[in-house]
Amino acid sequence: MTDGSALSRQAALLFVRDNLPSGAVPSGTAPLVVVGATPIHPSNAVLVQMRRDGGHTTCLRTVPVGAPFQAAKQWYRAALPTLDAGHRIDYRVELIRAGQRLATLPTDGSWLTVIGDPDPVSLPEERSSPHSAVAPSFPGAPRWNYDLVFFAALTINLRPEILGDTPDGYRISFFVDDGRVVGPRIDAVVRRDGGDWMCIRRDGIGLIDVRITYETADGALILDRAGGFFDLGPDGYAKVAAGQFTGTPPFYATPTFLTAHPDWKWLNRCQGFGIGRVVMEDLRVECDIYIPQVRERRGDG
Repeated sequence: MTDGSALSRQAALLFVRDNLPSGAVPSGTAPLVVVGATPIHPSNAVLVQMRRDGGHTTCLRTVPVGAPFQAAKQWYRAALPTLDAGHRIDYRVELIRAGQRLATLPTDGSWLTVIGDPDPVSLPEERSSPHSAVAPSFPGAPRWNYDLVFFAALTINLRPEILGDTPDGYRISFFVDDGRVVGPRIDAVVRRDGGDWMCIRRDGIGLIDVRITYETADGALILDRAGGFFDLGPDGYAKVAAGQFTGTPPFYATPTFLTAHPDWKWLNRCQGFGIGRVVMEDLRVECDIYIPQVRERRGDG
């Protein structure tokens, strides 16, 4: 649909940064809806029409979201009500301007549905406790809303330098052959002067110690420092020690960034969260980096 004003005839659109919540979600959580609107207009308003368990439709107003890597884009967020097990919420998103509905998600005006999972998955190490019947002194549920914003896809090809079995564990230094980091606001190469000084424990967990440098087209040098772990499996130590580099094991990283370039100093304030896998046969890292942002307390709108 289009804006009918004389000032702009550009098509108005709603779009998502990640997938909108749908299907089963853990009971006791408040699903987060994050959408963008274009073109930017001071009169834009984004509403979430919703109905609980097939009841009357009510309107939930979103709040604007500002982040340094969404400059020149208009983003909005809203937390749906907390879902109890077995209950459902149908919802759709509408872009409103001057009383006119310009766009919807889904685009055909239908509804998305989220349902509280009646049998949420337990944590791997969850066990019963003799004190489990006692009411906790501290809250045991999430307290803060958050956004998890995609920053960039990082791809690096590595070459190994094997130190071998040391008192700390099996040491391998993985140096950068080449790489690239590409996202909504960055397109940079990864310089060859960095790497991951990894130590693999006997239980097959590799402890990540990353120091790599991005070089952007405008000449900025950005240091990415990350810890985390790399899960090679229970027999991972023996396989690596035998020179067997196979599979695509997962890894989890916590990058932080450091730069002196004036156009990139906003990254100095960002804590990243990286997830991905390593194609062991090629020693190629494929990592997606997100920036978490803490929002309002849950239940405060």
